[in-house]
Amino acid sequence: MSKVKSVCLLTLLVGLVLMLVACSAGETSSESNQIELEFVNWATAEKATEEKINKVIDAFESENPNIKIKPVTVPFSEIQNQLTVMSNGGNAPDIAQVDASTGVSLAAMGVLQPVDDLLSQDYESDLISSYYDTGLYEDKHYLVPWTGGINGFWYNKKIMKEAGLDPNKPPKTMVELDSAMEAVKKLPDVIPLQFDTSPRAFAATFQWSFMATIDKIPFDNENVQVDELTKYGEWLRKLVEKEYTLPGKKLGEFRPLAAQNRLAFAFDAPLFKGTVQSFDDAITDEVFNETWGVTTLPAGEDGKSYSAIGGSDHFTAVFEDSEHKKEAVKFLEFLANSDVALEEYVMPMGNLPVTSSAAERFPELKESPHMKVFLNDILPTAIVPPFGADYADMATTFATQMQELITTKTSIQEILDQIQKDLDTVTADNE
Repeated sequence: MSKVKSVCLLTLLVGLVLMLVACSAGETSSESNQIELEFVNWATAEKATEEKINKVIDAFESENPNIKIKPVTVPFSEIQNQLTVMSNGGNAPDIAQVDASTGVSLAAMGVLQPVDDLLSQDYESDLISSYYDTGLYEDKHYLVPWTGGINGFWYNKKIMKEAGLDPNKPPKTMVELDSAMEAVKKLPDVIPLQFDTSPRAFAATFQWSFMATIDKIPFDNENVQVDELTKYGEWLRKLVEKEYTLPGKKLGEFRPLAAQNRLAFAFDAPLFKGTVQSFDDAITDEVFNETWGVTTLPAGEDGKSYSAIGGSDHFTAVFEDSEHKKEAVKFLEFLANSDVALEEYVMPMGNLPVTSSAAERFPELKESPHMKVFLNDILPTAIVPPFGADYADMATTFATQMQELITTKTSIQEILDQIQKDLDTVTADNE
C-alpha cells in the first residue's frame, strides 16, 4: 500500500472514530440533561395514597421530560428522624414531604432553603395565607403548602343512633361529649373517641386543640405553663380510665376501626374520608356521607372551640444542598395546585386545597358536605402552635412525659410540675 493511501486510510479511520465519539458524547449529554430529584415522603409508603401520588408524579414527568422524580419512602413517624440523620450526614434529599413541626425544626437547623424568592408569583399570591405563614421561621417562609388538613370533629351517625343519641345533633360542648362517650361505651366493641396519646411530637400537636379548648395551651414562645393544666390533666386521665379511647395509640391506628364502624367520634383531617374509604371499596361517597358527619370540636367553658393548624396539614420543603432548587419548586407547586394533583390526589383523599383558585376551578369542592363545614366553620377556629427551633424537643418531651398521666395513679399535679421543670430545662439548653 502506498504511503498516500495509508495516510488517507488513517485519516478516514480517525474521522470515523471522532464521529463515533461525538455521537457517543451527544447521547451522554442528552442523558445527563435529565435532572433527578430525590423526594423523601410518606405518601408513596401508605396504601391509601401510594397509587394516587404516583399518578401525579407520572403526570409531572410527562409534562417535564427533563425531570425525573425519585421517591424515597419513609413512614410518617420516622420522617423527622430520617431527614435529620440525612441532613447531618451530608446526604439530604432535594425535597421532602413534612408536617409543620418537622419542617420548621429543619429550618431552624439551617438545612432548608427559604422559598420566598423561589415560588412563582402566581402560586404565592394564590396561597391561603394561614397555610403559607405556618412555615415561617425568622421572617422567612421555608415550607411549601401542599394540602390543608386542619382537624374537624367527625361523628358516626349510625353509632350515635344505636347508642340512643340524636345522630343529627353531635356534641357541641365538652360536657356533652363526655355524656355521649358514656352512652357509646355501653355498645359492644365500639371505641368512643380517636385520640393520639403516642410519645411523639405529633401527639402534642394533636392534643393542642383539646388543651386550648378545655384549659390552656401548654407553652408558647415566651412561657411554659404546663403546671397549670390541671383541668386538662383530669379530663385526659378520665378519658383513659373510663376506656373512652385506646391509650398509647397513634392517630392513624384508629382509622381502620372507623372503616369497620367501630369508632364513634374522631378528631381528624379532611383526609379522614379518603383514608377510611381506602380500607373498604364498599364505602362509597354516598355510604360515607350517610355514616359520617363533621363539625367543630366541642366547645369549652368559654364557648369556643379550636383546631390547631400544623398537625395534619402536609407541606413540602426544598433542601439547601439541592443543586436543582428551581426544578424542585416547580414540582412542589405541581403537587399542590395542578389540576391533575387536585383531581387525582387532593380531592379524592378529601383534603382541603391550599390555594384560593382551587375552589373556583373545582366548584364540587364547595358542594361536598364535609368540605363546606371545613371551609366555612372549622377553618375560622384555626390556631397555630408556636413552631420554632424548640418546638419539636418541647412537644416530644411533653408527649413522652404525659405517658405517666395515662398509665399510673401518680398525682396529676406532680406529673405536670415535673413536665414543667423538664420543659424549662429544654428552653434553657436551647438559648
